[in-house]
Amino acid sequence: MSCKKRRSQISFNTRKNKKIDDYFSQVPKEEQNDPNTPQVKVDSKKMPRDITNTRDQRPLSPKKIQQDQTPPLNKKITVTLGVNPRKHKKMKYELSCSETSSLYAALNTLNAVREEVESRKGREMLVCGKEGIEGYLNLGMPFCCVPEGSHVVITFCQCKSKTEENKRFSEPQDQASTNYVRFFIHAVCSKGKKILKCRELSQEGNKLCVYGFKGETIRDTLRKDGRFCSFVESDDWKLINDLDTIIENTQPVDELEGKLFQVAAELPKNPRVVSVTQSSGLENRNFHKIELYIVNEYTTLKEEGEKLRAYIKEESEKRKKKASLFNVHKEHFGKMTKNSIPVKLNKHLSRVSDSVGFLWWNNNGNSGCATCFVFKELYILTCRHVITSIVGEGIDSSEWAKIISQCVKVTFDYEEFPLTEDKFFVVKPWFEISDEKLDYAVLELEENGQEVPAGLYNGIGPVPLSGLIYIIGHPEGKKKSIDGCTVVPPGSRSKNCQEKFQAREEAGCCFSTSFIHMFTSLRSFQEMLHNSDVVTYDTTFFGGSSGSPVFDSNGSLVAMHAAGITCPYQGGANNIIEFGSTMKSILANIKQDEHKYNTIFGNVQDAEMLSTDS
Repeated sequence: MSCKKRRSQISFNTRKNKKIDDYFSQVPKEEQNDPNTPQVKVDSKKMPRDITNTRDQRPLSPKKIQQDQTPPLNKKITVTLGVNPRKHKKMKYELSCSETSSLYAALNTLNAVREEVESRKGREMLVCGKEGIEGYLNLGMPFCCVPEGSHVVITFCQCKSKTEENKRFSEPQDQASTNYVRFFIHAVCSKGKKILKCRELSQEGNKLCVYGFKGETIRDTLRKDGRFCSFVESDDWKLINDLDTIIENTQPVDELEGKLFQVAAELPKNPRVVSVTQSSGLENRNFHKIELYIVNEYTTLKEEGEKLRAYIKEESEKRKKKASLFNVHKEHFGKMTKNSIPVKLNKHLSRVSDSVGFLWWNNNGNSGCATCFVFKELYILTCRHVITSIVGEGIDSSEWAKIISQCVKVTFDYEEFPLTEDKFFVVKPWFEISDEKLDYAVLELEENGQEVPAGLYNGIGPVPLSGLIYIIGHPEGKKKSIDGCTVVPPGSRSKNCQEKFQAREEAGCCFSTSFIHMFTSLRSFQEMLHNSDVVTYDTTFFGGSSGSPVFDSNGSLVAMHAAGITCPYQGGANNIIEFGSTMKSILANIKQDEHKYNTIFGNVQDAEMLSTDS
């Protein structure tokens, strides 16, 4: 068959057969000679012969490239609005959003969240992780930092100073997810003081989830966070991990991932109190200036001017009298509380203080501290309510010994900061001797090659009915210290409490007589007032000092500090009376079970000798 005839049998479809130019985007004529227009070079060796002479083509348009790229990944979490149960019926919302969004922008993709934000103008949104992520989250946190499947709860509060503008929270994040570091900080510092601007967050047990960039310093990260007080602008603060490791704020955040820290900082005194003290001398002068201006400016007041001046003069005289009365009270109070400690007693208290220990625990995020002391050999005493705080509510008692051994540490050298890891003892998985009514518990230390301080069991004395006693412990988890305080005799307990209530009422606590009667009639309060198993006193030792030994003025061990009665006052608490279980009652309770008694003291002969001495 001839070539001509063969070509005539081949049908040509213009729709299916395109020119080579049709496979490339066309360059407009005005851009063909433009030297700035990017060109695509064609390798003639790799192209078919019939297209080797095809001109260079422009690359794919930006729109085409954007369509070909992999879209950003979406992440799903669960959101609960914990603010209006009637409206939202505690429903959970499923949220799916791009990882490049901020947390705030992601949450605002939900209509329910936007409506709630709109209805609560002037209030700040708080987001707390419940599952998958813990702590209160920063609204500007990149959504990629929130693990897939997490559950967060949204509430609102009235904060005096907002952390950041919501506009900034809505900005997209351009950092890779691997560049972020996420760690956690307690809401109160190591000294129990508030470090956050928002009062709602500044509660014991709360923690903040903080994020930073790798290579960024700790100081810059906390400054950027926006939720911390002004102390972050200074250099004099640091982070503490596990109570024994200090990390300076100039260090990078790279190694902090997933760890929990406390802030150690010397916070200034309340500036409001300072300003009031400094301005008190100007108050009367300013008041007089205002009064004179009003009288001279308005002629209708001239007739009443003399009366007004007389009234102001009278009020000023009252203020002066109150000020002088305050000074008298201050001197009188100083005389009442002034006391001296004999050198012999001081030396003895210094020796026995070596046996007082700092007890600390961290049970899967449930952390706290208390005081304990060596009773005999490896056995230590602390309060039963401390053990309850360690193991948590609803845990079967059969699991207590195991939990205690896994999360409790004890050291006897916490006299200066910081603590050292090699000084800690751990506790054996043994818990058999305790009593809820007397609020005591016995634990046993695990031997680790260190010398255990001497036990205090052979220095027990009778309970003093009056005079001075001395408590040695770690109040609020601070360094070991001694507090000398006055014994409240059993017959004066009720009167002492009544006087404390009345003093608080006169100071502006707004206690009514009916409230005082109601409070003092509570069963637990009455039981304490008439309980012969406790010694009562006035002390400044509060949280963290439970389990502290109590000594009389002869240096004898007489009780173990247990608890106190407090009342709320202007956002804080005032002490009414404190008490501790007597060692005589604790020993008598242990002796009721001969096996338990011999476990500690070894044999009946030692037990009888101890009973005779006490």
